[in-house]
Amino acid sequence: MATTPVLNSLSLSQYTDLITRSFDNGLKSLVSMMRKSGIVVENPMPMHTGDTRRFGERLHMTQYASKRDEGSASSLASVQYGYEKDLTIYTISLAVSITERMRSAGKNQEILDKITKLVNICPETIDLDLTHRLTFATATTYTDRDGDSINIAVGDTLALLSAVHTLTGSSTTYSNIISGNPQFSKGTLENAEKLFAEETFDNLGIKMAMKGKVIITTDDPNTNNAVRELLGASADITSSNSGTINVYKNGYKHVSLPRLATTAAGAVDSTKRKYRFLASEDDSDFYLSVLKEPYLKTPSAGNNGEDLLTENRTYTASATIGMTIVTGRRIKGSTGLWT
Repeated sequence: MATTPVLNSLSLSQYTDLITRSFDNGLKSLVSMMRKSGIVVENPMPMHTGDTRRFGERLHMTQYASKRDEGSASSLASVQYGYEKDLTIYTISLAVSITERMRSAGKNQEILDKITKLVNICPETIDLDLTHRLTFATATTYTDRDGDSINIAVGDTLALLSAVHTLTGSSTTYSNIISGNPQFSKGTLENAEKLFAEETFDNLGIKMAMKGKVIITTDDPNTNNAVRELLGASADITSSNSGTINVYKNGYKHVSLPRLATTAAGAVDSTKRKYRFLASEDDSDFYLSVLKEPYLKTPSAGNNGEDLLTENRTYTASATIGMTIVTGRRIKGSTGLWT
């Protein structure tokens, strides 16, 4: 049976090395559901290259050729710039202090528990912030857990979910709200597919061929079971004919986000339990830039890690990140409120 190391018998350097290795190993085992959902595009930010990035849509060009009469010049293609969004990085961090009494009294497990929990802090915060881009998809701003107003409008200055998204080179508008804001079912999934088929345009107002591949839901059991039933059934779930083919069998990736139906602080928000989305992984414009992946700052001789007045030793977990979504073109969603 393994025993807890006697931390107070170790030197500061040994103690810190043990904690650092525990932190690094813990990071490798963490699962970040939103970050790994398939719709978040990671765009690393090299050191010493500023604290902002501008992301833009690809150029859209005339999709079809025109007839050319004999001896005449070819028609020139129209080229249209799309929307752009700036991303600004910010630092997240949390510190814990290990008191002199904890060390002297041999409260080894308490010490390990406090520091081990730091492993989760930054990855889970990144995942919360990414998820809240969907949680507050019907708004252009929200007030985060620190009381700061966060601008989450997409490039056309509208909310991620809007019935009147605009284009840069056409008066055509498009909606990415599933009609009626229904809860999940086979029929309402088809409505989301219809939005991809009929409400997805390039910036010249011409239809684009795009397909949703990821069903995103909260951790609501009823919704999750409905999705699993649809994707796993061997026949159409709305038919009594056992020989009917289920065209959705294993047809989508399902991502259940435990932080989707939450408040800005991460508490439960039951009004959002039926939120769900259908998103495309192809050419996603939901960007995450990381200047510094989660790391642990530890005390050592000479770096003021131990306070002279209290003799506390402080450990700090930090990360520096930024995120933005350029358009609502590649995601269709519903609040499930039947509005």
